[in-house]
Amino acid sequence: MSEGTFIVLLDPVPKKEAAFHEWYAEFFEHIRGLAGVRSAQNFMFGPNQIDVRPLQQFLALFELEDVEPVRNGIAEKYGVKTSKEVLRLPDCVDQTTIMPTFYETISERQSAPNAPDTPLEQQNLLISLISVGLDKQASFGEAYVGERLGDMLSIPAQISGQLHQVSKHQIQNPIYPFIALYRNSDSKQILSAWPAPGTNWRSIAAARARDPSIRADGRLASMKTRDFLFEPYVAPEAAKPAS
Repeated sequence: MSEGTFIVLLDPVPKKEAAFHEWYAEFFEHIRGLAGVRSAQNFMFGPNQIDVRPLQQFLALFELEDVEPVRNGIAEKYGVKTSKEVLRLPDCVDQTTIMPTFYETISERQSAPNAPDTPLEQQNLLISLISVGLDKQASFGEAYVGERLGDMLSIPAQISGQLHQVSKHQIQNPIYPFIALYRNSDSKQILSAWPAPGTNWRSIAAARARDPSIRADGRLASMKTRDFLFEPYVAPEAAKPAS
């Protein structure tokens, strides 16, 4: 049995936003109700961003007691994407950008020093999508937890952080082998203190000068990240269920 997370990054098709939000509410509740899903939250892309490159507008996060049976239940309803088949989703969901990925937990959730007492439903989420060379992946988890996770949790407004590694159980080919999830209470404070992304040789060199953990001879040298800030999802009025 492998604890983990199911993370879905997704977009509506332009001009079909109303139908998307109606479907998204049903999708979220369906996944949350599956056996083996421990908790669920959904988020939307925040106005304050670290990485200026685009990412999907919405994120659904499900914490799982066991990855494989949840994956099988989702595959039964929504299918598995292959070279010949797409997922069974309505036409209001952008199939070209959706990223449904199962990850397995490889570190304990660590609390930040002096973490603010922010209710779970009010917490923001920073996701760090991590690419690592194949030759570094076996030792990457230990290196990241030992050399980076604690430093990132020292940033003011951080609440907790945890590292996950991609699972072998998927419904679509994954892109990022690792993901770090950081909860926080103030996106602006995170933005002001988070390391700038290395998008070219100058910024990579500057980042290494500031951050010894990613120096050229360090254990995290091959790590490349895409870091994005999400806020709690707010459904449009038309998509909210009737009370």
